[in-house]
Amino acid sequence: MAEDTCKKEECWFWKKFKGRCPNYIESTFVEKNTGRTKTVSDCAPVRNNILLIDIYQRLEGLQSAQESMRNETAWVQVVAEVLGKNSGIDLEHFVEERRRQLKLQELKETRLIEEEND
Repeated sequence: MAEDTCKKEECWFWKKFKGRCPNYIESTFVEKNTGRTKTVSDCAPVRNNILLIDIYQRLEGLQSAQESMRNETAWVQVVAEVLGKNSGIDLEHFVEERRRQLKLQELKETRLIEEEND
């Protein structure tokens, strides 16, 4: 739930401009659970900092997930190379052959769709 971030009694701007602080924002919304109207008094710089911290934490989480996926992929590649060398399989040839098979399958499916449309 959103809480007030404006501290009127402690704010230098609020006192200086006699209640007409340039950073003061008032937001009104209806609470989902209770249906009551809620008014929140915000100091724009404080609210922006709170939102920036939230976004920063989310980006850190995304970066961490991306890095772990990258590391996992690298690990799979290393294991595949080692297994390929130990078992005598030429992995480059295997991958190229698999790509060729997938491309042929895709072409066959495209031709089938074209024949159905005719």
